Amino acid sequence: MAAADVVISFMLLVSIYGILSLGLNVKYGHTGLLDFGHVGFYLIGAYTAALFVLGPDDPTDFTAYIIGLGNVPVVGTWPVAIAAATLLAGVIGGLVALPTIRLREDYLAITVLGVSVIFQRVIQSETWLANGPDALRGYSPPLQDLFPLAMETLVGPAMFGLIVAVVWGIATGALGRLRGSDSRLPLDGVYTVTTFGLTRLRRRTDALGSATTVSAAAGAVAGLLTFALLVAVDPLLSLGAVVSLYTWFVALVAVTHHYGGLGRREGLFGIALGTGLLVALLPLPLIDSVGLKSALALALLGALVAAYYLGVTRVDWLADVKLAVVGVGALWFVALWYFLLPILGPLGDGDVGGALNILVQNVVWLLGFGGDTGIGYAVVLVGELTVNVDYARFQLAAFVLFLAGLYYVLELAVRSPFGRVLRAVRNDETVVQSLGKDPFVYKVQTMVLGSALGGFAGALWAMYAQGLTFTTFAPRVTFITLLIMFLGGAGNNKGMILGAAIFWAFQQATTQLASFFPPAVRVNIQAFRLVVVGVLFLLVLYYVPEGLLGREEGTSSEVDG
Repeated sequence: MAAADVVISFMLLVSIYGILSLGLNVKYGHTGLLDFGHVGFYLIGAYTAALFVLGPDDPTDFTAYIIGLGNVPVVGTWPVAIAAATLLAGVIGGLVALPTIRLREDYLAITVLGVSVIFQRVIQSETWLANGPDALRGYSPPLQDLFPLAMETLVGPAMFGLIVAVVWGIATGALGRLRGSDSRLPLDGVYTVTTFGLTRLRRRTDALGSATTVSAAAGAVAGLLTFALLVAVDPLLSLGAVVSLYTWFVALVAVTHHYGGLGRREGLFGIALGTGLLVALLPLPLIDSVGLKSALALALLGALVAAYYLGVTRVDWLADVKLAVVGVGALWFVALWYFLLPILGPLGDGDVGGALNILVQNVVWLLGFGGDTGIGYAVVLVGELTVNVDYARFQLAAFVLFLAGLYYVLELAVRSPFGRVLRAVRNDETVVQSLGKDPFVYKVQTMVLGSALGGFAGALWAMYAQGLTFTTFAPRVTFITLLIMFLGGAGNNKGMILGAAIFWAFQQATTQLASFFPPAVRVNIQAFRLVVVGVLFLLVLYYVPEGLLGREEGTSSEVDG
């Protein structure tokens, strides 16, 4: 599997858990309601969506479920299923809140944890409801039959145009925010080009509204241009390369914006950390003996951690940027893993063309490569490439669009008077009551909103997994979501996305490292991850109680900037 395909799978999971964490952040981060049963609403959303898109129950296929609405026009579609899952999870969240919300924080947490376990046990024991302890399968994600896209018809260019519209719009929105918040980066010219001159039009008229509308309009223009070009001349590889390179450019600008304040020595120390981590892991693929490579890798990792600890405790300039250099090291390690490691094998064999072929596949991440179907290209120095657009790219565009849209709406909400009341409830209910507001009402509304987001995430999980089992919705999911929230920063919506990314990067990394061990050992390593997650949870609470991004107090300023 190419590194780009691994990253796409990673981003899908980040999107789902980012939305799930946003729901818990509404409850605890903004309002102070500790909900240990958040996974219960995730379960409700997943099973509700699946039952909406499943066909009628067929007794001959060894499955049993209460109802299947997949054959009902309109009702049995994924948009309706996601809406129903979100609504039902929100309603049940409100009903659970009514008798429990007046409990003290710790009692509330335990009570809703018990409610979530009841939900899980009902699914497990009541076979007639959703196939009991066996997997609930038999449904497919929306539009999957169209992929890989065929560019000979209008449907293929139209679908790829939609993907480009989403990717271009989100990247342009991110670039606009970076442009407005960092005067060190001369981005005005680039932003004008990538918005197709819509920023100039905005100065003359208010029709385009905010910067968010400009980025959405730019995405729509990019999608339409993509559709027209594919219909006319079919430059799929060129279009995929342009859009992919644009996203890499925005990512580079974001990294420069975040770490541009670091000096040269701080940056070099971060690069040394990332390189040291790569060197410490080299014994795993290079040494056959399980005991020897494990001991050597652990020794090198221990030496790296010791060097970092001594540095941040004894060097003043390093202590001031101890988290920033870890971020630089992590990004450098990911860059080496993504761009350098895949091409070392072909380069070692003297196959420069093969190395360039792999590099192109990872750079042009928007397109799939290989397979039996697709468009063939012969590229100078690279060789033959078979290009296609697979379903994972479409699903990623949809999930990231959902995440970005919900994040934007929540940012508006927490900066509104409603959001200020929620923070006041979190800080001191007595003050809220003295101002004529009822904290009980706002707490119930928060439970409805946060639970609805959990149901939305569950519907996306059902779409992604294409099969549901009750074990997926164990209480540990809530505690993973709590880890994500505390890691990014409770009360900080951006922190939910960062926390989800860090958690799933850890999961993906340990999965890849486990592949270097025999199957019997591999299972133990993957099970040991839960212990590491627990230790990580404690370390975050002890050393970074405010999270990596800290708590963000909303203001009345515009979200768009």
